[in-house]
This record gives sequence, structure tokens and C-alpha cells, in this order.
Amino acid sequence: MGRTSELHALEALLVEAEREGAALLLQGDPGVGKTALLDAATAQARAGGLRVLQVVGVESEQELAFSALHQLLYPLFDHLAGLPAFQSVVLEQALSIREGSAPGRFAISAAALALLQAASRLRPLCVVVDDVHWIDRSSAEVLTFITRRLSSCRAAFVMAARSGAHGFLDPTGLRVLDVGPLPVPDALVLLDSSHPGLAETTRRRLLDESEGNPLALVELPSQLTDAQRDGVEALPANLPLNSRLESVFADRVRRLGSVTRFALLLTALDGERPGNLGDIRAAFGAGSEEWDDGLLETGERTGLVRVDHVAEQVTFRHPLVRSCVVHMSPAGRRRAAHRALAEVLKTEPERRALHLAHAADDPDEAVAVELTRAAERAMARGGAAEAATAYRRAAELSQDPTERVRRLEQAAFAAGIAGLLGTAHELAGQTTESLRGAAAAGYVQFHREGDIDAVYRILPSAMEAARASTAPTDVDAFDDAFYVLLNAAVWGGRAELWPPVYRALDQISEPARMCFDCVADPARTAHDVRERLDRATAALSPDTPLWRVNWLIYTAMYLDCFTYYDGVWREAVGHSAYDSLRFGVVARTHEAFMRGEWDKVQAIASQGFADATEHEYHLIHIIFTYGLAMVASGRGDEEALRRHCDTITAWAQPRRMQLLMSTVNETWARAAVGRGDFEEAYLLTSTLTPPGELPSHFPHFSRVFLDLVESAMRTGRTGAARAHVEAGRKARLDAISPHHELILAAAAAVAAPDEEAGALYEAALAVPDASLWPFDHARVRLWYGEWLRRRREYTAARVQLSLALELFEQQLKAPLWAQRARDELRAAGVGVGIADARTGVKMSAQERRIAELAASGLSNKEIGRQLNISPRTAGAHLYRVFPKLGITSRAALRDALKAFDEAGGT
Repeated sequence: MGRTSELHALEALLVEAEREGAALLLQGDPGVGKTALLDAATAQARAGGLRVLQVVGVESEQELAFSALHQLLYPLFDHLAGLPAFQSVVLEQALSIREGSAPGRFAISAAALALLQAASRLRPLCVVVDDVHWIDRSSAEVLTFITRRLSSCRAAFVMAARSGAHGFLDPTGLRVLDVGPLPVPDALVLLDSSHPGLAETTRRRLLDESEGNPLALVELPSQLTDAQRDGVEALPANLPLNSRLESVFADRVRRLGSVTRFALLLTALDGERPGNLGDIRAAFGAGSEEWDDGLLETGERTGLVRVDHVAEQVTFRHPLVRSCVVHMSPAGRRRAAHRALAEVLKTEPERRALHLAHAADDPDEAVAVELTRAAERAMARGGAAEAATAYRRAAELSQDPTERVRRLEQAAFAAGIAGLLGTAHELAGQTTESLRGAAAAGYVQFHREGDIDAVYRILPSAMEAARASTAPTDVDAFDDAFYVLLNAAVWGGRAELWPPVYRALDQISEPARMCFDCVADPARTAHDVRERLDRATAALSPDTPLWRVNWLIYTAMYLDCFTYYDGVWREAVGHSAYDSLRFGVVARTHEAFMRGEWDKVQAIASQGFADATEHEYHLIHIIFTYGLAMVASGRGDEEALRRHCDTITAWAQPRRMQLLMSTVNETWARAAVGRGDFEEAYLLTSTLTPPGELPSHFPHFSRVFLDLVESAMRTGRTGAARAHVEAGRKARLDAISPHHELILAAAAAVAAPDEEAGALYEAALAVPDASLWPFDHARVRLWYGEWLRRRREYTAARVQLSLALELFEQQLKAPLWAQRARDELRAAGVGVGIADARTGVKMSAQERRIAELAASGLSNKEIGRQLNISPRTAGAHLYRVFPKLGITSRAALRDALKAFDEAGGT
């Protein structure tokens, strides 16, 4: 696998051996696959009719003279009779078959070559020599002699040795083929075929650690636990090695003195960072050892490390060396190294705490405190997985039982945030009697299982118990629990779920209360939330607990203004920390749909699916599916929509998640409006929000508001449409957010008496930033254009309809909606989408309109004033039109448009 060029080289060598001898030395790191290539050469030689002789260098026989030569020649002893008598005697003496005085090295080498020549006359030979570096000196010298004199011997010598370690063989003059690591695609195939089903994070780590080494790819996963392979539990810093992997570098490590090995152990435990050489020197002194620069030079000579004296950096030549050094060091030696490193890292509290934790072999509260602080800092940076590990170790080191429970709770919740739901479930099972432990357990049940009933069995009682406790109120713990409870109530969408949520309101933080007001029942409580969100954003700093930012993201998503704050929040709390928030990806998907970036929705969702699948965030997976269903409904892709809705229904229905189930009707209604089936759209939307009513605790009411009003008007239910608009006015939807203001204004225009509609459409288009929501904005222009066309105001109608068509066709890629706009434009006297019979080139409606105005003699400035666009935009459209018409100037526009129409058959 991944060795095509090497196999071709071996094949050519075997072909060459049928005429005259040749030799090839394969060299590469241990485990890189040299033996596998030798096996392939052996199989190929046998298939080609060559006689195969195999030799394997053995470390224990390195001091045994001619031991390897015996392996090579003994199978050929039936050819001794064909040699001159003195040569057969020489070989028998050298191989201890005959007694006598020791023959000279030249005589032995010449006799060995003669025996090979005699055997090869009958049948070509393939001599395969593995582990050349372990061959005894005497045999190696004979092999060196033979491989330089193969021209008259039909034999192919294929040998393998470790890079830079040929032992006693002199490779001068030999062809050498370097066997490097597998390329990443081949390494991935090998890993997946050997160990299918590994979690993505585990796969990435194993690929990084193995660096393309096939042995590591095959053997490392077998040393992991099931939880580590499944991505439920984080992998250790130094991966465990089995005996095969340890043996890859163990012999070189064993040959080092204890002082040098301690220096390498410090390097392995400190990390291979630029400048680590200074820490290693200092830690060496702290460990009561005397530093000598020659220590690392010894490691370099053995091919274990590289030393960059300019960067003051020590790195291992392969990650497996690091693991091998750690694995081969006794526990006491490892603790001593961790203590020495902790002693010199007093200015780096997080690294110091981790080393102290590894150095401790008994509970130590002082170390537990330092480790807890390190976990808090990691959590603030978005390193939830690292924080979970640190909290868990701090709990193990805790001497105070109360602190131990508290740290386990924090570990459980951090693991949940990191997506390690299995670990969170395990830890939460030890601490469910506490509020934070209950919150962690509820978090796992909700996000992994979607089990709302389990959440309500766990959380309300724990929150009531915490309220009744005399201990100081832990606002953060209440917020953690409330986050899970609120989500369960929102997605559950059932009336009986809300009372426990309301009972908790007096215990939560202001950001949590703000989110509740926006999400739980926004038609009645969200009117001042945007101002509160501005204040909360202004108060953010790098010291703000990262988890609290989730409240802001959740709030902004339901106000359809996430993009407005996204960059501000990232700068305020730090890029890496902010980007670790999984809910931010969900909000970004929703916002992309609302902002008309529908291709982006699909891109984000595909990444979200991978993360959700890997970490068992089954609910998040379904929410991303809802995002894809929204795009499919807008574009009229009913095959994809049916597939997505079936997935949602199969998961949400048995769990009684009513809000998720409502998304099925919501998206099918949008698709029905797009294809003009207004009766179906009305029936679907009215089951979600009866006309004239904004149901309590249904936060998605705004997503079907326009569909209900339009479908009611199109089916002659004018009273129902106007009642719904009036309900929106009474609820003051326009005060919630600019998008809500646009939705209400658009609905009011659609439902208005004919003589009032024009002013209301203008008012809807004048809503600040109305163009930020292209789908709704395009619908307003479509409806306005229809209204103008019915009143025979064709010029004005063309402007609105052209803009609507451009949005539907070019930005949203919504063909059914684009066709509606195209049909209206034709009714208004404009031919659109006309293809040149020769080129198949199409002009958009806007391009056509601008070309006509330019052909009539208007300047770009005058065109811009008439169409309410900038002169630069008008010029850009003309720039695209000219090559479509095959012209280079305005003067040719009139004739070119006429020819264009005639070619299209109009």
C-alpha cells in the first residue's frame, strides 16, 4: 500500500538478475515497512521461478562469526561438489562443518561467491537479507565482497537495514532505496482498513503520532481502550506502546547511559517546543544532576533526537521515540522528572500544575488547587477537553471530600462541553446528588439521547434542593442546569415542561434571563432584548466565563442578528476560545439561511454533521438536518426535503420533541408556497399558528408568519390573513428586531386593501437593513411588482420584479421563486432568460433592463437614478452584457438586442 515505486524497483531488480547479478539496499526507519517489501520481493521472485534464499540478522547472534553466512549458504551445500576441492573445504571450515586451520577472509568470500555462481547456473537466485544491521561482522564482510562482484552471478540481492545503521556491511557502491513514511492518503487507508470505526479525533491523533509509519498505524490503536477508540475519552499525552512498537527504538534507548536517558525523559515530558532546551538544562540541575552538552549529542548520534542550538530546541526524530522513552522509564523516574520540571516552571502555572499532578503519587490538596486553577484557565480559553482532564485529576488528588465532589462536577460538565459525552456520563454518575453533577447528567441525556423525560427526572428536583440548601447559591451551577432545562422545554414544546423553568428564573444570571425572554415566548417577552444584548456585549472581556457567551449566541440567533455580533464576541473573548463553542456553529448555520447564504448553510452543516457524529451529539445532528431542510424548501428540492424531514421525524417523534416536529410542517409549507400550492401551505401553517394567534412558547412563529399570510390571501381567506397581521401588530413584533419588523411590514402589505398596499410595500422596503434578509426582501419585491403590474404600472413593476428575479436566481438559486418572478416580468412586457441560439448565453432580467435603458441613450447615472441603483452597479451590469451580445460599445446595443431576440425566437 503506497509503495508503487518501491515495488517497481524490486521488479526491475529481479528481471535484471536473470541476466546478471544486482544488489539493492532498502533503508528506512523501524516499522516503515521494509520487511513487507522484502516479503513482496520474495513472493514475486518465487512466482518468476527464482530460487529464494533468506537471511535474517539476529542481535543475539551478532557476536557469532559467520552465523548469517551459514543461513545463506547451507541450503546450497548440495552444490559443493561442483566447486574445486579447496573451496568446498574452506566453506566447510568457515561454517564449522569441518575441522582445520582458519581460512583467510578472502578465501572464504571467494568460495562463497563461487557457490552462489554454481547454484545460479541452474536457476536464478534471489537472496533476501533482513535486518542487515544485526549481521555479524564476518558475514557482513563476505556479503560486502559478494555484492560487489555479481556480474557473473545470476542473483538478486535485496537487503534491508535501518536508516544510518548498516552495521558491519559497507554500502559503498550499492544501490540504495530509501523507504519513507506512507503518504497521508495511504496512511489513512491503512489505518481505516486495520481499525475501522475510529472516531475522527482519534484518527487524526494516530495519523499525527505515527507520521506515516505502517507499524505504528497498525499497532497503536490496539493499545487504546474502547472509549479512546470511540472518541469518548481523550487520548493520553504519550500513547501506550506494545512490545512490538517498543522494540522499534528500545535497543537504541537501552544503549544510552542513565543520565542521557533522564535528559531524553525530560525532553519527552516537557514537550518539543522552541526554547525547550533551556528548561531541560534547568530541570536537569533541579534534579541534582550535572548538565553536560554531550548528553544530547549522544542521543543525536543514535538517531533518537535532533538538537537545534540556534532555536534552543530538542525534538525527537519520530513521535514513537518520545513514547518509547517514557514507556521504558520506571514510574519513580518519571515522577522525579515531573518534579524537576515543575520546579523550573514557576512562571508558567498551568504547565507547572500538570507536572505537579503527574509527580504526585498520593492525594495532595495544594496540587489539586493549582490543577483546578489550570483547568479554569483552560476552560476560559475554550480548552474544555483539557479542562475536563485537569478537573478529574484534581478530584483524584483532593483531600477534602467536598472539594473532590465539586471538581468531579466541573470535570463532568467540561467533558460535556468538549463533546466527550461518554466521559461526562461516567463522571456525572458519581455526582448526581449535586446541582452541577445533575446538570452534567442532564446535558448528556439531552444532547446525546434527546431524552427530555430523563432531563426532567434529574434537573428540577436537583434545582429545588439547591434552592432549599443553606449553602451559598452557585449562580454558575444554576445557569448550567437552567441552560439544559430551557433547551429541553423549548425543543420539547409541551406545556407541562415550562413550570419548572419559570420556578428557576429568580436564581439565574441576567444573560440567562435575557435568553429566556428571547427564546421561550418571544412574541410576549423579547421586546427589549436587543438593547440588553448590546449591554451584555459591551460588558464582555477576556475574563468573561466562556460558557456565558453561549447565552448571548442563543439570544442573537433568535433575533436573527448573530452576524452583527459574531466578530465582536470573537475579539472580546479570544478567537480560539470563541471558536470552540459548538453552539456558535449552529447559530452560524441558521444565520446563513436567514442571510440568503444557502450554499454556505450546506457547507457548514456538512462539517457540523462530522463533529456531531464523532461526539454523539445526536440532537445537534438533527438541528443541522433542519438547516438543510430549510434550504431544500426554499429551493424547491422536494426530494432532498422529504429525505431530511423523514430523518427529523424518525428522531423527534418518539422523543415527543414538538418544536422539532413543527419544522417538518414549516419547511413543507415554504416549499408549497414556492410551487404555488397555497391551499397546502395554508393548511400546514395554520396547524402551527392559527390565524390571528401567536401561540405561547412557540419561538418559531416568525418563520411561518409570511407563509401563512400569503397563503391565506391567495386562497381567498382575507379575514384570516388580516387577523394574523393584527395579532402581529398587537404583539409589537416590529419592536423585537429589524427582521421581525420586515416580516410584519411585508405581511401588512400583502394583506392590505389594494388601494393601501403601495405605501405599505414602500414602507416594508424602507425597513432599515431590509436587504440583509434576501429571501424575505426578494418576496416583498416580487409581491410589490405583482401589485404594480396589476395596476398597469409596468415600468415600476419591471424594476421590482427584475430585482426579485436577480435575488432568487443568482443569490438564492431558488428556481421556483425565480420562475414566479420571470412569469410576472413577461406579464409586464419583458422577455427574460432569453438564450442566444448560438451560444446559449442568458441575460438576467436586471441586465436586460439596463441594456434597454442604455440603448435608449441614458447614461449610467440616469439608469441608476431610474432603477434605484448606483452608477457603478449599472456600469458593472453593462460590462457583463457586452460580451454576451458580442459588442464592445453602447452604440451597437440597439441592433445587438434586436438580433439577440430574433436568435431566441422572440
